[in-house]
Amino acid sequence: LKWTRSPLCIMFEKSSGIRVYGRNVMDCIKTKIWLFALLFILPMPSGVSASETAAAIAVAANGPEQRAMVSEKAGRAAYFLFFDGKGLFLDAEINPFADAPGGAGPRAAAFLADKGVTLVVAKEFGVKMERALDSFNIKYIITTGVSHEVVKAVIQTK
Repeated sequence: LKWTRSPLCIMFEKSSGIRVYGRNVMDCIKTKIWLFALLFILPMPSGVSASETAAAIAVAANGPEQRAMVSEKAGRAAYFLFFDGKGLFLDAEINPFADAPGGAGPRAAAFLADKGVTLVVAKEFGVKMERALDSFNIKYIITTGVSHEVVKAVIQTK
């Protein structure tokens, strides 16, 4: 068998940087389909919904541990603690906008939306952050206490 490169394969190689060989145009097309499947379809988890893997609840907190107190201001909190919908602690991240000169609330809301958060807990929310959370369809609860205990209470009242 002689392997040749069709013009279609060469165009694909230039756009993707992946070298493809085939006996004819159909081989090139089949190869591209397999590459697409390998790169995009197969790595997707099966049987796991996005709601099970995404952080459902974020707590604006004073520290990175589960026992940290809920922060006074949501947009200026030192950390965000992420919990799943069942209350399992997932992660703690430094709030990248805590020291922003302005617009910390809306930017923090966008950050939380990118994390898949559907509910935010803090002692206080600024008006701009409330509007931003509303625009992302994220609910918020005003409360105080220890982060993990507050999350358990929120889940029980759902």
